[in-house]
Amino acid sequence: MSAPTTTFATTAAALAVAAIVASCSVVTGGTPALPHTSVPTSATAAAPTNSPAPSKPPSDEDQIRQTVMAFQDAYNTQNWGAYTELMCSAMRAEFTGPVMDYLKKSRTQNGLTTVKITSVAITGDTATVAMDAQNEALGSGSVSLPLKLEDGWKICKP
Repeated sequence: MSAPTTTFATTAAALAVAAIVASCSVVTGGTPALPHTSVPTSATAAAPTNSPAPSKPPSDEDQIRQTVMAFQDAYNTQNWGAYTELMCSAMRAEFTGPVMDYLKKSRTQNGLTTVKITSVAITGDTATVAMDAQNEALGSGSVSLPLKLEDGWKICKP
């Protein structure tokens, strides 16, 4: 393949990935709020005598679910810095210039997307999340999203 053909093929592949990823969006609605507690806030409140047991770190599956939801929240809110930070380094390198322009245009044209994760399959340092997606303009469908363990779980095309 010649250099222009290789560049075109790489760009076309990246655009295809962008379209697939864009169709897997989610909105979780609103912003997180601090939980309400009944603990008194006055200066006379007694300090607890026992420290709570240290909490366990989230499981790989929980971390993967959090990554997918954060990725799609970033997409729906058009927070492109957060969006690309949730990608593996190889995929992030492709989401620049015309690919990001295409993704931004696609998000503007197609609107918000919601997803429901139906399964998470983990094999070593890779995972696949299956989900049902609903987009304002594109309708609904079942999609899968690959992830890789790279400084945390990241969205990463195979």
